[in-house]
Amino acid sequence: MRRHTTVALIIGLAAIVAAVLYAGAGEVVQAIESLRLSGLLLLVLVHLPIVALMGFAWWLASGSDPPASQSRFVWARFVRDGAGELLPFLQLGGIVFGLRALGRGRAVAIGAVSASIDGVIELAAKVPYAFAALLTLLALAPQSPLARLMSLAVAATGAFVAILLLARRSLSASLQGMARAISARWPTVLSLEGPDGYDVQACLHLIMSQRGRLWSAFALHLVCWVLGAAEAWLTFRLLGVDLTFWQALAIDGTVVGLRTFGWLVPAAAGVQEASYMLAAAVFGITPASAIAASLARRARDLVLGVGTLGTAAVGDANFAPLTLSLLKPRQRPRVR
Repeated sequence: MRRHTTVALIIGLAAIVAAVLYAGAGEVVQAIESLRLSGLLLLVLVHLPIVALMGFAWWLASGSDPPASQSRFVWARFVRDGAGELLPFLQLGGIVFGLRALGRGRAVAIGAVSASIDGVIELAAKVPYAFAALLTLLALAPQSPLARLMSLAVAATGAFVAILLLARRSLSASLQGMARAISARWPTVLSLEGPDGYDVQACLHLIMSQRGRLWSAFALHLVCWVLGAAEAWLTFRLLGVDLTFWQALAIDGTVVGLRTFGWLVPAAAGVQEASYMLAAAVFGITPASAIAASLARRARDLVLGVGTLGTAAVGDANFAPLTLSLLKPRQRPRVR
């Protein structure tokens, strides 16, 4: 774990603790207890089709000749997200687990390229969703000072997406470098040399030329963002907070937008909680309920991540060998 990542995590965790104390630890615990185990399981079940849609979007972003079936891409997205939640400090992140769940060779090469493209598309789809949340916030609470911060978040996200789209050559070079790193450490998983090697840069250009599939992936990701507002509405209702769908859209969209500023902090620790408190306060929701909603979201992701990785380690032949190689400590050469 790098030093700056460790420092960021410590600050984020401290911010969560400070937020809980500010909201009142007893009130936060009481709010979470009102969710109950049945409510948490309901949130997990509701989130399943959203992850499935994101997996299908990844399949669309893999080109007209995808290296695996739609169901395999959906499963790989579950693995990818689960590893990202539970093992955020692992080198190359959860993407390695997701690629390994796809298969080997061609599946890994095209999977790596398409995962990067899919990530940009997912981020791009956040822009109209966050903008819709901003408009909703202005309509429901026109005097709220949060609108200025939200406007900045939308602009920052849009600018970042534009930079990524314009820097296609840099993205291509980065993908090639990532492929070399995977190939060097796990040559049985991906080979870039010999007759079975893969040209990552050519693969990127081919996928980017298939605009119809990319726009379809964009539409799916936008649907998933909107479904996040429905999840937020359900979460607050399970916590005993009565609010409309439009209020839930404003809150969730604000949280999604403000999380852009938390990309340096693992899992946006602290940033997410502060965003929930700021957005919920606009509609008179107590800090305790806002923190409880944020923690419920984290609990949902952790439960789903543990279940996914546990299933993969036991039942996925593609995944288990990589898990052992990743978790096995490297042996330093002996000095005579």
